Amino acid sequence: MRTTPNSRSTTMAFDPFGEPVAQGVVEACSTASGERTARRVGGAVFWTLALVILAGRIYAYDMPAVQSVASYAAQVVALR
Repeated sequence: MRTTPNSRSTTMAFDPFGEPVAQGVVEACSTASGERTARRVGGAVFWTLALVILAGRIYAYDMPAVQSVASYAAQVVALR
């Protein structure tokens, strides 16, 4: 089996829809170096909000008003 060296680099780039992109466009576009940072920041914001909402629900669960509303809802469900 004989292999021939490829004299030119044929790296193909594709857009998000799978269509090939011209080499000039690939070279003109900057690399996505900030993408990793944006994902980390977005993830941190998401989980912070999720934990804050969870903590708020835990805090509000012990309030008498929340308990009375929950007991009325349980009575309505039991009547059906």
